Amino acid sequence: MFFKLLLAGILAATLASAQRGGGGRGGSSGPMAPMGSQPDKLAILTDNLKLNKDQKKLVKTVLDESQKDATPLRDQAIKSRQAIGEAISAGKSQDEIDQLVKSHAAIESQMAGIEMKAFVKIYQGLDKDQQPKAQVLFQMMSGIFKGKNWND
Repeated sequence: MFFKLLLAGILAATLASAQRGGGGRGGSSGPMAPMGSQPDKLAILTDNLKLNKDQKKLVKTVLDESQKDATPLRDQAIKSRQAIGEAISAGKSQDEIDQLVKSHAAIESQMAGIEMKAFVKIYQGLDKDQQPKAQVLFQMMSGIFKGKNWND
């Protein structure tokens, strides 16, 4: 019973967070912030890591290619999460719910693998003095492909 309540809570929280957007403010940080006031991820990485032109191109290429690999998984994850919610709502057995959760975890694991492979490729393209600053890159990689465009 506790597991079902926990899953229902997680599902509710993820569905609520999935409702973001649609306000037309372009991800602005405050109620009166102008559209586009928040820099894109590539600009953040360029500034923080002091990327040169070639490194910036490498980052964009690696992340664009990884986004293509992640798109089918993102779509599967959305459907999988919805299936878990429907199973809970329909009162399915704990075994059925557990199987759906395991399936979803496998999808999320594959997504994390794509994120980490992209991180490694980018990290290897950094200079020795840039590598210690790569924490910002590492933090940005978590969930970077869950949207339709990694740079939004």
